[in-house]
Parts: sequence; C-alpha cells; structure tokens
Amino acid sequence: MKKYKKNIIPILIITFLIVISCMNFKDISDTYPVSTSPVVSLPIIMYHEVNTKNLGKYIVSPNELEEDIIYLINEGYTTITIEDLIAFEYNDIELPEKPIMITFDDGYYSSCKHILPILQKHNCKAVISIVGKYVDESTKSTYTNGYINWSQVKELVDSPYVEIQNHTYSMHELSKRKGCSIIKGESYDKYKTEIIEDVGFLQSQIEEKTGYIPKAFTYPFGIICKECDEILEEIGFFATLSCYSGVNLLSGNQKELYGLKRFNRPSGINRVNFFKQFEK
Repeated sequence: MKKYKKNIIPILIITFLIVISCMNFKDISDTYPVSTSPVVSLPIIMYHEVNTKNLGKYIVSPNELEEDIIYLINEGYTTITIEDLIAFEYNDIELPEKPIMITFDDGYYSSCKHILPILQKHNCKAVISIVGKYVDESTKSTYTNGYINWSQVKELVDSPYVEIQNHTYSMHELSKRKGCSIIKGESYDKYKTEIIEDVGFLQSQIEEKTGYIPKAFTYPFGIICKECDEILEEIGFFATLSCYSGVNLLSGNQKELYGLKRFNRPSGINRVNFFKQFEK
C-alpha cells in the first residue's frame, strides 16, 4: 500500500502540471463585465450666437446655421439631445444610425429669433445651455440685453425642438476662479458648497419656471474640473459638455457622458471641410 502511494503522488503532480500548462488564462480585467453595445460615433457641434453682425469665431449667420443643418440632413445625420444619450446609456435605447448633437451656449436672444424657427423648419433638435444670471438680467430689463428672458426659456422648453441645460448661474466669467474650476488652495468642502449653491440655484430656477430639470452641465469656457465632475454627478447630473474637439465614441459606459467633446463652428469657413472632421 505504501509503495502504491509513493507511485501515485508523482503521477498526480505531473498530471496537474500538464493541465495547468494547457489552460488559457485570461487577464484579470476579463472578470469584469464588458459592454456588448456596438460603438456609436457621436459628433457634437458647438455654436454660440446666431446673428447678422460681427460674424467670427463664436457668431455665425442665420444662413450659415440653416445651410449647416441642410447639409447634415442630406448627409444622413439625425439630431439628438442629452435625453436621447441618457436613454442610450442607461436604458439601451438605440440611437439613430448617424446621430449628431447641435448645441448653443449662453442663451442668446437669437435662440428664439433665429434658432428655433430654423429648427422648426427642418424638424431638428438642439441643446441650449443658459446662464441664469443673464436670463434674470434680461427678464428684469425693459430692453433686450442680448439674452433670452424666462418667458422665452419657457417657450423653448415647451417646444419639441429645444432642450435646455445648465451653464451655471453666475460662474460664466474668467475671474480668479476661472469658470467653475477649483481655486488652488481652496478646500474641497468650501468649493463644493459654492458649486452646489450656484449650479443648484439655476437648477431650481429652471424647474420652477419651466417644469423641466436639466440633466447636463455645460462647462463655462470648457474649463473642466475633475472635482466639479464628481460634485455634479453626486447632485444628479448625467452628463457634462466640454470644449475639447473630437468625436465621442459611445459603447454603453455611463461615464462616457462626462466631458463630452464638441467642435466649435466659426463663421466664414468651408462647410464641407468642417464636417469632414467627423469622419476621421
């Protein structure tokens, strides 16, 4: 019996080693769930004001905007909103074959004068991010200060063509803070309080005056702050918009919605060349 045990042990060891050598080990990361959703390319265009004067880096003419939209439609693109992105990432709702997002920052008066009529005419959607302080000042003024008032914000929200998002209440300025970024040496708790008071106040205003609660935050001047992203996610934002250029590649990972890239559209450039960037 002892002799049998002595013979069997080496055989078992050899067998074990042979089995181990034949096994196809995977990287440890393979044990984590991986999205099976196909990768979707999403270009986002960033506009600001639409006007007939002072055309330049941040102002395009109504004709340029309309021709852009006609071009995109002819190329097979379908405009989507932040709500559509959330439905895709969280509920597996499919996006159009060639999605594109059109965004306008700051909430200029042209949102109602030019943008909404063009969207209606071509049955397209757009995202407009407003600065609360500008809207309040316009509402209190007896003359237009270049921005929409709360009545006009409500008109945009009630239309099926515009989605309103948060662009801070009063942090749209290059002061010591530089937008809504954290100041060097500032404590996290103090910073968090200031962000929540400013951004949260505008959230409350928009909900109170329109019934809609914004789901995305647009960084002033595109100055992204990792601490701010954390706070925004904590208080209920699903996405943030940056000013970095590039096409967004979406695979179903919800974190992909933070720091979305956008292409700034200036006036007076070759339209075809501008939109060809999306295909690179």
